[in-house]
Amino acid sequence: MNITIKQKKLIFIVLASSLIIFIFVFGINIYYEENKLPTEPKDDQSLTDEMMEKARLESNICSSDKLENQYRVCCAIKEGIKKDLLYDCTSQKFFEPGQDVYIAFDASKFDISYDPYFLRIYSDLNNGENKYIFDTIPDALDKEKTFFVTISGTVSQEIQSFTLLKLSVYPDDTFNEKNEQVILNHEAKIFKE
Repeated sequence: MNITIKQKKLIFIVLASSLIIFIFVFGINIYYEENKLPTEPKDDQSLTDEMMEKARLESNICSSDKLENQYRVCCAIKEGIKKDLLYDCTSQKFFEPGQDVYIAFDASKFDISYDPYFLRIYSDLNNGENKYIFDTIPDALDKEKTFFVTISGTVSQEIQSFTLLKLSVYPDDTFNEKNEQVILNHEAKIFKE
């Protein structure tokens, strides 16, 4: 039985094609075996529980009186299953109108040139009486001692940009503007859809 050159070419093409298909299928199988997830996919309820647990944990951190930095800004979630839980929004530049905001700060963590000093706190957040938050601490404070303060308010619906928190210190209780040292001036804007 003589095999012609044409038949040899055909056999070679069939064998080469079979080998390529085998390598391709074997390679895909190995790829998917190595990249498949090690655990079974979770059901919707366990994902929701996990998501809520993380949100509760962050909310608890926002409620604590321990600060890693000079100040912390936390925002309340307005709707959905996480409604009223807090999240850290310190680096956030835009806020929703009507959003509840909680701010904690430790004045002793700022660079203050006066010792002792008098502190003035200002924010365009509305307090419960629809007034801006404004407070002066009438007692002299020692810059070496912790002075932890929390304020809370609601983002106004009437202004486009606002002062989220402004902290100023003075050498005496006259609060003379020429002696003002601004240690924090956190500006923000309203997010409108």
